Amino acid sequence: MRKIRLTLFAMLFCFLLVSCKYDREVPFLDPQGEVSTLETDVSQVAQKTEDKVEYTKISFLGAGDNIVYFGTVRDAGSMAIPGGRKYNFKPIYSEVAELIENADVSFINQETLMCGEGYSFTYYPAFNGPQDMGHDLVELGFDIVGLANNHMLDKGSVGLEKTIAFWDTLPVTTVGGYKNEEDYNNIRVYEKDGIKIAVLAYTEMTNGYVPSKNSDIYVPYLNEADIEGQVKAAKEKADIVMVSVHWGEEGYFKPWDRQRNCAQRFADCGVDVVIGHHPHVIEPVEWITGKNGNKMLCYYSLGNFMAEQAYSYNMVGGMASFDIVKNGSKVSIQNAKFIPTVFDWGAGFYNNKVYLLEKYTAEQAKNHGIGAYGRYTSLAQLRGYVSSTISDEFLTESYLNSLN
Repeated sequence: MRKIRLTLFAMLFCFLLVSCKYDREVPFLDPQGEVSTLETDVSQVAQKTEDKVEYTKISFLGAGDNIVYFGTVRDAGSMAIPGGRKYNFKPIYSEVAELIENADVSFINQETLMCGEGYSFTYYPAFNGPQDMGHDLVELGFDIVGLANNHMLDKGSVGLEKTIAFWDTLPVTTVGGYKNEEDYNNIRVYEKDGIKIAVLAYTEMTNGYVPSKNSDIYVPYLNEADIEGQVKAAKEKADIVMVSVHWGEEGYFKPWDRQRNCAQRFADCGVDVVIGHHPHVIEPVEWITGKNGNKMLCYYSLGNFMAEQAYSYNMVGGMASFDIVKNGSKVSIQNAKFIPTVFDWGAGFYNNKVYLLEKYTAEQAKNHGIGAYGRYTSLAQLRGYVSSTISDEFLTESYLNSLN
């Protein structure tokens, strides 16, 4: 009996030791009736919370004025694929196609109408080109197409209506040309990997044309009275707000005061990025501080992406390149760059092609097709337009290395 009592006592003692060792992990009922634990590792909880903060980065690429001239259309016709569409513009962009495709979000400013059946192709000063180009741009990888420019009413309100209707048949987001005022107020938001980009678009002018009184078509003229309300509405719908704006004066490498004043207004309203067009030459890239201390990236003008214009400075353009980074609730613009391009063609306006300036040769520059206008250029001259306009901080390492 004594052995039994000793054995039972030993078992009870071991049980108590085990209970004491693990009791800090056993829940108990507090006086309020809630389940608690005796001890919590605060650092582990904090680490788990930190691990849940989402980090996302997407890349953005923006191209400048895409304008269709006779030689470009003729080239596209000669490169048509048997059994396919009548015009094939893709080879013209082959040297930059990989950049367009690889960017998470790609934008282009389309400065030529695509009215379709019943409209002939016309060039300067009133542009209308093949709808096949629209198909090619989308297949190349452009996600957002800007329509706000001084040529958007070249074929009247009906021409713009038909152009918008055409773009609506394609898997692409368009900004800057609207069916009516309600459509204008329906702010476009493009989403990629959980990051929402609201895109607004405006133009200073439409070459003296105005929408027909019999049409509901809406042209987004650059009206500062509308900016604040539109930006506010856009910020409520998206992580960042981007503005495409057709402004300034043709042939000027520096922004005019009205451009700077408008850019400051955008920054004060909380816009994150401005991409400018219209001068047909490149203009500076700057960070602008808004009234609340926010920073806005401003590309005053990307120049021409494609246009058979008459001067060497019209040949040099650039692509806006930057990352949109979302870290938890914070969203920022990082790695802002300007990628210089040159639009080239040969004798008789044949062999149109967009090149990266860093891969363009002195021989190509010497033989550039602007000789048809009685003008000539050189690689040094083309590079000079970039070096005198764009700060080195915004130029890519590969471009800077190509200068050596």
